[in-house]
Amino acid sequence: MPRLRSLFSWVAILLCLTLASPAFALDPPVQTAKNRKHKNVVTSVPSKSASSKSTVRRAKTKKSSVVSARSTHKKRRAGKKISSRPDSRYIWLERAKNSEVLSGMASWYGGKAHGNATASGIAYDMYTFTAAHRTLPIGTIVKVTDQLSGRSVMVCINDRGPYVRGRIIDLSYAAAKRIDLNSRGIGKVALEVVGDENGASLNAGKAWYVRYSAVKGGESVGPFRVFADAAAMHEALLQAYPEAEVVMDNAE
Repeated sequence: MPRLRSLFSWVAILLCLTLASPAFALDPPVQTAKNRKHKNVVTSVPSKSASSKSTVRRAKTKKSSVVSARSTHKKRRAGKKISSRPDSRYIWLERAKNSEVLSGMASWYGGKAHGNATASGIAYDMYTFTAAHRTLPIGTIVKVTDQLSGRSVMVCINDRGPYVRGRIIDLSYAAAKRIDLNSRGIGKVALEVVGDENGASLNAGKAWYVRYSAVKGGESVGPFRVFADAAAMHEALLQAYPEAEVVMDNAE
């Protein structure tokens, strides 16, 4: 019986030593190359705050690139549009060089407009031979022929208009009266551009004259190289010769 107790005591001691000994502990797993690679990948994941900042930065960069691209595209389109569109002020001058005559409805204006500033900066005088046109350069000289009466008048463009749809020119009261348009208000006319914005004739061989007496053999004064000079002489002769008019003829 004492031997059995001693045996149980030794068995208990050996069992305790076995559980406490490091020699019998489980070995840690061997770190292979594959494990180390996987471990590096896991540990290299950025923090949440760094990832958010990077995402915001990329979004701003992308938005800036889109805005820049759109701006560049608009500039290219605008440049293309400007370069491909002719200047409308000189369209009629180009047509005049090809001797093109255009027709349309004309009207006249006066009354309340008399004395007001025109597009040229000069006060409107309804008793001078001027007209308003939408696109022709200020100073352009136009020959206006009424299709009903057959009469013509030379006018200088010094204002913008007409602003009524379907009309191509607005004459002064004096110009409308010269071609018998004043009593009708509106009428169909033919327009021919004969002088540029400086008042010089588009035909190098032609000049301006003031014809003041058709009854007495067609006396005239001239030549004038600039329409403004002929217009000044015309106004000076109107009181004595109401039928005086500015015409174009061969230069001497």
